[in-house]
Parts: sequence; structure tokens; C-alpha cells
Amino acid sequence: MAPIHMSLRRYILAALLVLATLVISLLSVLWTNSFFTGLDDMMRGTMLNMAQAHHPQPGHPIQAHNFVVASQWQDLPEPIRAAFTRQEIETNTLHKLVTRDNMLTRPSEARFVMFFATPDGQSGFVAHHFIAPKTSPKAWFQGPEMLGILFALGTLALFATILVMLMRTVTRPVAELHAWAAELDHHSLDDPPPVFRYHELTTLAELIQQSLQQVKQSLDREQAFVSYASHELRTPIAVIRSSVELLQRLDSAQCKKSDKALKRIDHASQAMVALTETLLWLSRKGQPLRDLKTVKLAELVESLMQDLTYLKQGKHIDIQLETDDYCCELPHSGATIVIGNLLRNAIQHTHQGAISIHQTQHILEIENYEYIGSEPPAEHSALHNTAGYGLGLDLAQKLCDELGWQLSIRHDAHRFCVTLVLSPQY
Repeated sequence: MAPIHMSLRRYILAALLVLATLVISLLSVLWTNSFFTGLDDMMRGTMLNMAQAHHPQPGHPIQAHNFVVASQWQDLPEPIRAAFTRQEIETNTLHKLVTRDNMLTRPSEARFVMFFATPDGQSGFVAHHFIAPKTSPKAWFQGPEMLGILFALGTLALFATILVMLMRTVTRPVAELHAWAAELDHHSLDDPPPVFRYHELTTLAELIQQSLQQVKQSLDREQAFVSYASHELRTPIAVIRSSVELLQRLDSAQCKKSDKALKRIDHASQAMVALTETLLWLSRKGQPLRDLKTVKLAELVESLMQDLTYLKQGKHIDIQLETDDYCCELPHSGATIVIGNLLRNAIQHTHQGAISIHQTQHILEIENYEYIGSEPPAEHSALHNTAGYGLGLDLAQKLCDELGWQLSIRHDAHRFCVTLVLSPQY
């Protein structure tokens, strides 16, 4: 299952809004409940005062200030006795029945009753029947429940407004840090980092700059090493080339035995020249590769295969080569390195199998197949991925990326196939 990507700003904003909604809702409910609990306590205290102030006799209830005090249940008004039963009335406990159209409107009627018992032995009932006066109805928002809801909504809106303003204040420097980091390049990397509103962001910018500077220094060192090494290799390669040419000018009779060795040295030195020129070109981004030549791909493939015959010694490999007479203008050193590395990998990683090489126009396909049942060494097995298939393949991929060529790779347990599509218009 793919991970869910979301904005940190939106996540924090949503989490705080949900938390604020829960807290404010809970406080509003507690406020409304406390309001009605206070009213009930006031009513209970008032009813107890009325009961202690009056001493009714059986059959003669006393009515004072809309309260009825009676010594027995039968003396209470009919609406009170119809709303409650004697069995449910507990001592010194207020019982009430409120009638309203819905929970958001003011009560139209309320009935209260309590059985009291004092320490001096006096007991009885006290009741109150409230009926809302027939006046113009009050506004819908004047009820305590509705006031609680409006208070919660108003508080939540105020909190959300403050939270959005705070998040904008906090995220604006973060966006500035993001924009600054996105614009960093090798020209501006050494410039001092900006100072942000928050010290933590300034420290983070310094860490980002230091990390990128370390990476740049490492890349510069590697690039300089490749450049220096390629330059230094030119001298011994030139010596080898001149020595080979000198030996070839000697009497042929004296060089018959060493002719094959001289040819191998000659080909190896030419490959070293091409490699050093290509490495220098790779280390100098943006500079064109200047060894464009008209290349006949069939001859180039056959020549490279001839140079690699020594890799087939001690192996049982069937090689099938199919080419045509296609010619095109290509960087000769780049084509030599790429095709040579692909052929070398195919021969090196095949021990008992077949290699099929097909060249059609500017497309070259190389497939090496290990016979089923053979057991090549584990380090050369095609079961390994392309990363373990030789550094030459990695160099070939980089060269193809730089030259605009296409290199595709397919492999399974016993088969490895590469397809190279050259771009002659380069």
C-alpha cells in the first residue's frame, strides 16, 4: 500500500482544529450543565426555605409566592400529582418535569416537587408549578442551550482565525527556506545563507549549505581525480604507442613471433586512448566529444570481438553474429567504449551457453544465454542484477545518457539481453 503524502501545515492545522472542537464542545456542555445545576440548586434552596417558614396542617396546604407547602401528598395540586408519583419522590431531593417544544426553545411549563424532612421532625411536601407567561416569544438565541452552542461556535471561529494567522506566520519563513534551498546551485552555494525570523530555520539553512558544500567538494575531488588521472595516462600511452610503431618498423623476420603480441598491445593502447579521451570528456560537462568519424558498425563489432577472444579461453560458448553494412557518423571513442563493454560483459558472464549479436542499421542487440543445467560461478550468475554485472555496464549507461543513446536491459535467471539504439545525427 502506497504511503499517503500530505502537507505538514494542513496536518497540524486539522489536528489542532479537531482538538479545539472537542475541547470547546466539552466545555460548552459542561457550562450548560453547570448553569442548569445552579438553577436547580437555587430552586431546591428556595423550596427548603419555604418549607421551613410554613407549617401546614393536613388538608390545609399553604400557598406562598407560587409555592405550595403541604403536609401530605393528597394536598398537592393536581398538575403536580399527575406529573409525579409518591413512590419516586426521595427525601430532600428535587424532582422536576420541564415541558418545551424542542431542546433549543425556552420551557413553556415546569413542575417541581420535593419531600422535605427537617432535624426537628417536621416533614411534608413543597411544590412549584411554573407556566410561561403569554407574552411575545423571546429570540431563538436567548435560550441557555442555544447560547452555549453559539458560544462554542464563536470560540471555535476565533481559535481557527488565530490558528490560521499563526500558521501563516510560522510557515512563511519555512516557505522562504524552501525557495532558498531550491535556488541553490554551484554559483550561489558559497554565499552566506539568509537569516530567517526563527533561529532554528537559520541553523537548518546552515546545515543544508554545509551538507551541499561537502557533496560539491567530494564531486570536485572526484572530477579532478578523473581529469588528472586521464592527463597523466596520456604520457605512458604515448610511450606505448610510439614503441609499438617503432617495433613494427623493424625487420619483419625478427618480429614474426611477436607480431600477435604487438597487435594486442596496439589494440589495447588504442582502447586506452579512447578511454582516457572519453573520461576527460565526461569530466568536462557541456563540451562536445570531438572525435566524430564515419563508423561501419559491422567492422567495429567484429574488431572488438577479435580483441576479446582471449576471454573465451576455457569456456564453451556458441557465438552467432549477424550484421549489415550500415555506416553512420558517431563519436568513435564513445561507440568503442560502449559496444566494447557490452560485448566484454556478455563474454565474461557466459561460461557454458550462447551469445547472439544482431546489428540492424543503428540498433545493436546483444543476448547471452547460459544453458540450463550449467552452474556458473555465483559471482557471474545472471541471477544477479545489473548493478553486479560489471562496472563497464555502468560506464556504458552513463555514456549513453550523455550522448543521447538508448540502452535497455532485460534479464532473467539464465538470459541477459541489452539493446543499444545509437543516434547517428549526434
